[in-house]
This record gives sequence, structure tokens and C-alpha cells, in this order.
Amino acid sequence: MRSRSSYKTGLLRIEWVAAGVLIALCLYLGGCSTSGLNTSEMASSEKTIVLGLIQIEPRGPYFRLHQAEALVRFFDVRNTNTAERSRVQVTEKAERFVTRLSPGHYELFRIQIGEGPFRSEAHVNMTFNVVPGKTNYLGVWRLRVDPPKTVRMLQWEVLPEIKHLDPVPLLGPILGDRPLEVSLLKPVNNQHRLFAVAPSQPRAKYFYRR
Repeated sequence: MRSRSSYKTGLLRIEWVAAGVLIALCLYLGGCSTSGLNTSEMASSEKTIVLGLIQIEPRGPYFRLHQAEALVRFFDVRNTNTAERSRVQVTEKAERFVTRLSPGHYELFRIQIGEGPFRSEAHVNMTFNVVPGKTNYLGVWRLRVDPPKTVRMLQWEVLPEIKHLDPVPLLGPILGDRPLEVSLLKPVNNQHRLFAVAPSQPRAKYFYRR
């Protein structure tokens, strides 16, 4: 009769052989999937330059003491194919934004406006496309902000260019040798509700959103 120890040794060998076969199969499949990627698929995963211009102005007189001018602080975008989210920070008083995004179809779903210590956000639904191998231009965003009141609106207009904001001097050094792809944000005319967010005041629930 076979001893119990030899029986256990035999089982152990079988387990090791099975593990080896499984690892070899995984490596083989992984090699197949990697070699199957063509050049265009690999290039599509690389991030490309996305840029645009911003012009923001009030839609009426401000009644707060020492009220600062409105500025875009950041906006959030989401790749609708991969669900990847990105936040694009905008330098204070900048007339342009520049970022890198993976090619695909995107939704801009949030933008934050700063006015000194006050913060306001609008939840939006605007779309654009990022084309690989090109510099993607999202146009001039002309934003008009309501003065402080119970219900504030943000009016949004997207233009290829405007008289007082020439894109060539602002974007020329960034373009380089890459061709320019005009992919205007859509819809080109829209307006959205603005909600106060921390650390803004007042904290009334009606127009304060965490």
C-alpha cells in the first residue's frame, strides 16, 4: 500500500503542474492580445492637446462691497466611452486653457466660477470631441454671469473667434506643427443655474449647495 506521505506528494505535484499550465496559458493569451494591437489603436490611447479661450463678464451691476471680478477656476469633463474624469484648472485671470486628454467623445458637466472669496458652480451638459494627432480647439467661451441674487444664471456662448479676442497670438506658440482641429463645444448657446458652494456665504439652503 502507498503511504499517506507519498499520496500527498503526488497531489502536490499535480497542483504544481496545473499551476504551471495556467500561468503558461495566461502568458500566451496576454502575448496574443498585445501583439494584436495595431499602430492606430496604440496611438488612440495617447493624450493630445486640447485648448480654448475664455471671456467672462457680468450681466449687470454688482451690489456687494469690494466685489471681485468673476473668474473661471476649473471645469470637469468626462470621457463618455471610458467614464474617465478630468479636472482642468484655469490659471487666475487667464484668457486661455490648455490641457491634454485621451481621444474620444467628452461631456463637460461642471464649471466653477470664483469671485474673490465667493464660489459658484453650474452643472451643465455640453459635449465635444478630441481627435488624435491634432491640436483640438474648443473655441471662445463667452460667459456672462448674473449679479448676486437669489437665482443666478450663467449664459454660455461658444464662438470660433471674436473681435476683441484673437486666438492666433494666444494659441500660436502652442500649436507648433500639429494641425488644428476645430471642435466647438456644443450646444453653442445655453444658460445654466449657478449655485453657491463652500466657502461662499450666505449659507441659506435655497441657494447654497455643498
